[in-house]
Amino acid sequence: MKTIKSKVVTVFFISLILFGISPLYAQHGQMHDQKKGGGIQCNIPNLTEEQQKKMDDFRLVHQKNMLQFKNQMEVKEAQLNVLRSADKADMNAINKNIDEFGALKIQMMKEKESHHQQVRSILTDEQRVAFDMQKGDRNKGEFGKCGMGMEGCKGNANGPKEK
Repeated sequence: MKTIKSKVVTVFFISLILFGISPLYAQHGQMHDQKKGGGIQCNIPNLTEEQQKKMDDFRLVHQKNMLQFKNQMEVKEAQLNVLRSADKADMNAINKNIDEFGALKIQMMKEKESHHQQVRSILTDEQRVAFDMQKGDRNKGEFGKCGMGMEGCKGNANGPKEK
């Protein structure tokens, strides 16, 4: 009798654990479907292979540039923390560091816009309109981050592009 109870309890806990993690697998499956072909889906209609290749190339260069900016900003932030915590804070050095940090942010914004315009330059008028309409989605961190340093675009308005 005791072994039957222990088996029932064990099966119950295993079921509970499997039931608890099943949403995680479902979410992974959805993400995998959205990233079919290696990129996040977007709603740019009729992308050609050539356009996709150019977007992938643009994205790689953009990601490398943004990584450099991010690394430089992290260094500036660490330097600022050192300056802030000194026994006698040097306000001139702090302000200089803040100015340099701000200059990096400006450069990052310019790089992002340059990349955005570079992507737009290879699109047709119809594609450009679809791309521009996704701006709100990009700012919200949702899907549709076409060419904006994310995984790229592997789709069209009607769903994933099959290879």
